[in-house]
Amino acid sequence: MNRSVLGLTTALLMSALVIGGCSSNQEEHDTSLKVRTITIGEEAGTTSAGYSGTIHNKTETNLAFQVGGRIINKFVSVGSPVQAGQVIAQINGADTASQVQNAQGAVTAAQSAYELANTNAERFRTLYEQNAVSKLQLDQAENQLNAAKAQLQQAQAGLNLSNNQNSYTTLVAPDSGLITALNLEVGQVVSAGQPVGILAAGHEPEAVISLPEQEMSKIRIGSTATISFWALPDVKVQGIIREISPVPDPIARTYTVKIALQNPPKEVQLGMTINAVINQVETTDISIPLTALVKDKQGNNAVYIIRDKKAHLVPIQTGDFGNNSVIVKSGLTKGDIVITAGTQQLQEGTAVHE
Repeated sequence: MNRSVLGLTTALLMSALVIGGCSSNQEEHDTSLKVRTITIGEEAGTTSAGYSGTIHNKTETNLAFQVGGRIINKFVSVGSPVQAGQVIAQINGADTASQVQNAQGAVTAAQSAYELANTNAERFRTLYEQNAVSKLQLDQAENQLNAAKAQLQQAQAGLNLSNNQNSYTTLVAPDSGLITALNLEVGQVVSAGQPVGILAAGHEPEAVISLPEQEMSKIRIGSTATISFWALPDVKVQGIIREISPVPDPIARTYTVKIALQNPPKEVQLGMTINAVINQVETTDISIPLTALVKDKQGNNAVYIIRDKKAHLVPIQTGDFGNNSVIVKSGLTKGDIVITAGTQQLQEGTAVHE
């Protein structure tokens, strides 16, 4: 009986020790907060990154009529090569032609009035020399001549304007190139300035890609890239970044980057899908997500870093702010583990784990 009691007691004690040990481990786990982190310097150095894009022409001009009307003729289609000055389309010019006729009539009337006023002025000058008319009468004749001259000039300006408006009923190519888009048909009514097509002037294909904000600090104008083509798997062309958009797309929040192609082959066509591998420049800039930024007791910018499995508050000096990131000028070094999420519950010395 005593042995049974002793055995039962021993078993209970061992169970209690095991449960106590598990509770102790659970308590230690509960006191350590889970956080998200980034390590400073992991992406430093020169690297290569690939981005998809398309082939565009360096110079692309939107085509539009300068006056509105109904289209009566269409002379080209998408893909048509055109020469500078070639007619692309026409709109009904009956109204503008009538305006030209009216303006011509106004010029004819003004010309007659000017000639009559000039004749009268010459007559009054002669009579004034003969003391046959007064100085007042001569001045009145001269004034009528000046008024008739001004009216003639105004009528001629109106005629020029009407002629220009009439010429605007014909849409001509401003340069030699290729029609890459054409959104018009005979019978369609268009308004002045409405885009109806795109002209790719000359033949200067370039690659156009979109870069996310966090990649912008790694490229520069003049950075090199290797361009490959989905439709031409055996073709690779070297390129140089020539333009970087200073503002992002309002919807995609990406930046447009244009890459000039060096000696592209004739097989490269506008609209082709490409992959651009950019040789990113080495940079010493440190960029961290805005979610990592906190304030210390003095209200200065700071971040939490992990050392010995504990969170430590480190003051930093910030630079330029982006939409989702900020440049750190000082306060962080390569290898620092910065906490980017979960900072609301942290204090100096809080135990954390990733």
